[in-house]
Amino acid sequence: MTEPIESEYDETPLAEPEEGEGEEETTEDNGRDLAYMVPETEVAWDELPSFNDDPSDLSEDSGDGDQDENSDPSADFKMDLSTLRTAETSILAEANGAVDKYEEVRALVASVKDTVFGQGATSKGDGGSGHTSLSAGYNPSADKETKNPFAEAGEAFGAEMNPAQERALLQVASSLNKLGEYIARLNHSGQVYAQADRQSHFPDPPPTT
Repeated sequence: MTEPIESEYDETPLAEPEEGEGEEETTEDNGRDLAYMVPETEVAWDELPSFNDDPSDLSEDSGDGDQDENSDPSADFKMDLSTLRTAETSILAEANGAVDKYEEVRALVASVKDTVFGQGATSKGDGGSGHTSLSAGYNPSADKETKNPFAEAGEAFGAEMNPAQERALLQVASSLNKLGEYIARLNHSGQVYAQADRQSHFPDPPPTT
């Protein structure tokens, strides 16, 4: 025979649990309906705005702000608008796919969240195939639906999981929103550069003597 292996986690595995030990803890969201927090999402742009369009403010608080007259001029840089547009187009396609998948999951969660964990499950007895009221052993109450013994556990689990799922959906939607903002800022940078290029010109030549 081999020696018993001591557990590093439970020093007294055969001891009776103390009062209150092992009871499941609930979160502050237990039983709450957080569906109102789950937003619908969509991609605002079917196609990207042209770089030839003048840029617009991306937010209410955007603007020129206070300019430092003593700031150093920027170093030389290169802008490849063709490469920028290719990257934007690729990211926009990925955003469309992500939004479609999010909406698919959001709709599924909303449609099954009240039953998927076994909440409200019932069991139907079997009075016996081919039995009649005159058959021996026939029990008319056996065909009635009764609450499934797992329904209570399913309701308790659903009370924890549903708000957790809805908060997870909110986080995904927030990430998609940030992705949309990133695409908008990429496009804005291209428009700003194109506008600067359109407004760039050589100074007038000096007058002839």
